[in-house]
Amino acid sequence: MLVTVRRIYHTENEIDYSIYRMTIKEYILSIIVIIGIACIFSYVFYDNLWISIAFVLPVYFYLKLIKKVLIQRRIQKLNVQFKDFCMSMTAQLIAGYSIENSLVEVYRELSQLYGKESYICKETKILIIKLRLNITIENAIENFAIRSGIEDIKLFSEIISIAKRSGGDLIKIVKNAANSISRKIETEREIKVIINSKKYEQMIMNIIPICIIVYVRLTSPNMMSIMYNSITGRIVMSVCLMIYVFAFFLGYKISKVEI
Repeated sequence: MLVTVRRIYHTENEIDYSIYRMTIKEYILSIIVIIGIACIFSYVFYDNLWISIAFVLPVYFYLKLIKKVLIQRRIQKLNVQFKDFCMSMTAQLIAGYSIENSLVEVYRELSQLYGKESYICKETKILIIKLRLNITIENAIENFAIRSGIEDIKLFSEIISIAKRSGGDLIKIVKNAANSISRKIETEREIKVIINSKKYEQMIMNIIPICIIVYVRLTSPNMMSIMYNSITGRIVMSVCLMIYVFAFFLGYKISKVEI
């Protein structure tokens, strides 16, 4: 019976953070955005909205990119929430609670801060249930670390495993580890704030060329007509489009700094 309960809970509640299943709403919104961008590019570079059909054809590739972005955002959100998990865990252990009772108090605090449907609340609830099913704390945390793929959670898991094997004061070690990791995550967050400001600058720089072309087309339509009504002009605009796309992805790669 216990094995059945474990299996049911595992399959229905545990999240694999390397896989993202988009909702119907997200699919529809993504397709609308893709079509909108395709129409803008068709208008700006070719003055022909029918060409947007060609831009929309690799929709599967676009959706894969969107899923990657959503996976990264979810992991970043979980990492920030894990900092508060560590801080709350430290406070409960200092107050003299056992690990299981600390997790219960942590769940109450985080549910008020993020809501019960937040990733960290779901994971904390899973940890509590696993401990009540007599699964060891190190195995429960290790499973969480593997599914999340987050280095800080893996480090937390390794520290707990080493503490259990060495027979040290588990509560004291968990308290020190949680405190150190929360400070590390906070430092990383401050660095990311600086990096994100540069990312916003890059986004603005990506939009400016499109805005300039649209402005010239609206104010002086005759000036741009040769670029759309001759073979040479279309070739030039195609080259400009390729350079623009290359510059966009190059900027994205440069700004994607691992901390």
